[in-house]
Amino acid sequence: MWQRPDSYGRFGKFGGKYVPEILMHALSELESAFNSLKDDPDFQNELAGILKDYVGRETPLYFSERLTEHYRHPNGEGPHIYLKREDLNHTGAHKINNAIGQVLLAKHLGKKRIIAETGAGQHGVATATVCARMRLLDAEVRAVHSGTATLKDATSEAIRDWVANVETTHYILGSVAGPYPYPMMVREFHKIIGR
Repeated sequence: MWQRPDSYGRFGKFGGKYVPEILMHALSELESAFNSLKDDPDFQNELAGILKDYVGRETPLYFSERLTEHYRHPNGEGPHIYLKREDLNHTGAHKINNAIGQVLLAKHLGKKRIIAETGAGQHGVATATVCARMRLLDAEVRAVHSGTATLKDATSEAIRDWVANVETTHYILGSVAGPYPYPMMVREFHKIIGR
C-alpha cells in the first residue's frame, strides 16, 4: 500500500518541508516538475532506456541455496530465500536508480550544478557517474569536517551549499528523507528494484 502525503508533504506526523525559506520556491518548482514528469511518457521512456542500457536493469533474483538450507526446519519446511542482485548495477548498488531520475529532473529544470551528500560513498559515486553520463561535469568531492562527520552532517553541509546556490543547483538527496518532495521522488525512482 502506497502512502501519500498531505498537501504539506507530511506522511502522518512525519515529513513536511522544514527548510530555510529561500528553498521553498525551489522545492515547489521541484515538486511541480516531478509531478508532471513522473507520468510523462517521454520522460519515462528516457529514464527506462538509461536504466536498461546504462545501468543494466532489470537485475536478477538469485536463489540462495545455502541460506535457504540454513533456515530449513528439520521437518523440511522453511523459507525459500532469494536475493535481489542490486550489486550487479553499474556502480555496484541501487543508488544509481535515484541519481539518474533526479539528474534527468535537474536537466528539465535547467539546473547545471548538482550537489549530493553521501555517508558510505555509494550515493556520491552514483551521482558523479550519472553527472558524467549526462554531461554535467566538474564533480568535486568535499569532505565534511563539521560535527561528527556523519551523513547528518554531510546533509547539513549540502543544504547550506544549496541555499547559497539555489538558482543554479539541484540537490540530489540519496535517501527517503529530507524535505518533501524528496521522499516521494526517491521512492518513485527506486521502485524499479521490485521488477
